[in-house]
Amino acid sequence: MDIQKTIQYKYILYQFKKRCKTNDMLQSLRQEDKDSICIDVAKKTRTFTLILGIMYLFAFSFFWFEWMMNPQYQNNAFVKWYLSIIDSVYPLINGDWGGGWYRKKATFLVIYMKLLPIFIIDILPLLILIVIAANHFLTKRIDVEYLKQNKQTEL
Repeated sequence: MDIQKTIQYKYILYQFKKRCKTNDMLQSLRQEDKDSICIDVAKKTRTFTLILGIMYLFAFSFFWFEWMMNPQYQNNAFVKWYLSIIDSVYPLINGDWGGGWYRKKATFLVIYMKLLPIFIIDILPLLILIVIAANHFLTKRIDVEYLKQNKQTEL
C-alpha cells in the first residue's frame, strides 16, 4: 500500500503544512525534502501504531474481561449499559439477515449503529495516542532539519 494514500500520512502532511505557514525555514525547503520528511514520519508512526495497537489490544482485552466479569462491578451503570448494548446485538447477528442484499446491508447498518458508541469508547484512547505520537515524531524530524540547516549556514 502506498504510504501517501494513508490517513496517517495525510494527517502528518496537514500538520506539516500548518507548521510551514509559521516557519520560514520550513517554507524554504524543497518539495522533495518536505515529502521525505512526511514519508519518514509516516513510516515511524505506522510502526509505532502497529506495536502500540497490539499492546493496546492485549491490555484492553485483559482490563475489559477483568472489569466486566468481576462481580464487584456488575452493578455499575456503565458496565450494565455496555453489556446491554452487546446483548442487544446478538439476536441481530444470529438472526435472519433477509433474502436480498438491501436487507443484509440494512441489518449490517443496524448492527453498526448499535455498536458505534462502544467502538468510539474503545478506540478513542488508541487514536489519541497515535495522534500524539505523530506530532512528536514530526516535531523531532523538524528539529533534525533545523540542525541540518544550521550546520549548512555555519559552513
